[in-house]
Order: sequence, then structure tokens, then C-alpha cells
Amino acid sequence: MTKEPYVDAAKAAEFLDIPVRYLTDLARAGRLPGHPLSMGANRNVWRFRLSEIEQFMSKTGTNFPEPTDVELTKVSTS
Repeated sequence: MTKEPYVDAAKAAEFLDIPVRYLTDLARAGRLPGHPLSMGANRNVWRFRLSEIEQFMSKTGTNFPEPTDVELTKVSTS
């Protein structure tokens, strides 16, 4: 049995067609399955399994909308 490899945030964001920062914000908030490699408040290094994301989205019926300009502004000034 071959284990699925982890992908970085850029590949997972491309898979979902959302910005990387939005993806990591969703994972950090617990709204998307992800695996932080660093601990503490920043948790700025993440890895994802695309099958976990796909399963989570089909199970919850979640479709992540594009972030609004307000969310992007809030994120970029943080």
C-alpha cells in the first residue's frame, strides 16, 4: 500500500483554487484539515493531504468562497 504524500500549502491552494494565505488561515482556524509542522501561535509551515481535503469538503458540503477584499486587507495588514 502506497501512502499518499503530503503537499505544501502552495499545491493545496492550487488544488482548491484559493490564495495560499487564505488556505493557511482556514487550516489555522480548524476549518480545513492540515498538519502544522511548527508549533505556537504562528504555525506558519503547513502540509496537507489532498485526499483529506477532498473528503472533508464532500463530507461537509463545503465550498470555500474566494476571500473578500476585506479579508485580504485584514490578512495583509496582520
